[in-house]
Amino acid sequence: MTFALEGVKVLDLCRGYPPAFATMHLADFGADVIKVDPVGFTSSLPGGNEEDKISAYTFIDRNKRSIKLNMRSDAGRELLFKLAKHVDILVENSRPGTMERLGIGYATLKDVNPRLIYCQVSGYGQTGPYKDIVGHDANFMAIAGTLSMIGPADGPPCWPSNIIADFAGAGLHPLIGVLIAYIARERTGKGQLVDISYTDAVFSLTSFDITMHLVTGEKRRRSKTAQTGGEPCCSTYLTRDSEYITIQFIEPQFWKNFCEEIGKPELTARQWSFTDADKQEMFGIMKEIFLTKTREEWWEWAKQRQVMLAPVRYIEEAINDPQLRSREMIMEKEHPTLGKIQQLGNPLKLSDTPPSFRTYCPKPGQHTDEILAELKLTQKQVADLKQQGVVQ
Repeated sequence: MTFALEGVKVLDLCRGYPPAFATMHLADFGADVIKVDPVGFTSSLPGGNEEDKISAYTFIDRNKRSIKLNMRSDAGRELLFKLAKHVDILVENSRPGTMERLGIGYATLKDVNPRLIYCQVSGYGQTGPYKDIVGHDANFMAIAGTLSMIGPADGPPCWPSNIIADFAGAGLHPLIGVLIAYIARERTGKGQLVDISYTDAVFSLTSFDITMHLVTGEKRRRSKTAQTGGEPCCSTYLTRDSEYITIQFIEPQFWKNFCEEIGKPELTARQWSFTDADKQEMFGIMKEIFLTKTREEWWEWAKQRQVMLAPVRYIEEAINDPQLRSREMIMEKEHPTLGKIQQLGNPLKLSDTPPSFRTYCPKPGQHTDEILAELKLTQKQVADLKQQGVVQ
């Protein structure tokens, strides 16, 4: 098989999963990703710390190799310099200033390797008044205004798991950034610093509401817009079996078709509500309509018509959805001790150079000897470094 990123070498210095999600994509497409774990580090997994399960289900580290390295030691930094000299991309997510204090920041490593693409991922970015403030996914969504747009109008903002700032923000934006920098390097011959902020990324993902506010000057509020379930033609409804479906009719022709299909063509002219009374009356009508069928009955009904309706699936249902299965978004692979296991697939579908699942998540330090041998270290040198606690 031909891999899109064959020959590309990556150093993964990530602590925590979101940026490691970016390096997973690079590894899936054939890049040689070396995961640098601290000496003494052991993996963990919610629900159990058995090594086989950690290796089988920690999908963000599949297709990678691992070396345990003490980067706080002089000898450890020297080894990192040797590794950095031969790689194309480095991704790290320490707090701003940490890598510089360790003597392995971009200003230092670009002298070691001028072609190096050095990606730093942090909560608020490497610059600005918030750069040293700690935070997590929900905090960054809150600052960016994104969290304010999620949830019912008469309740508190709802946390959308860690989907937006973590995975979409800090997981995918580093991937985009390093690949753009890699293409730029093909023209210029020079690497560069890529500065990714969770908060910048999630703010960018809120672009529709930001743009609408800038254009109209109107305040955007959750459950008040067509994008947040605030219109009768764009909302979530309870079904007869106490489950939920969603509808989102933006274009008039699809709304017209829906009204005709449910035998209520008189509602066509009432797609958008101009007063609160109109809106509440329409919500009442729509609620009664959707209570006439179960969730799956509505889904079967909608699939046969041009109707923008879908069932609200639970995670355990989505995993077995025939569409996601047909797209190989859940992969099955034989594990040497656990039998057949399931793991998340890759959403990037390339016809000629597809991604692949080649190896499970490595045990920390599993490839230390192998990687050091590639750096031309002798067995005695490796043994000395292990004895000194520099590698493991």
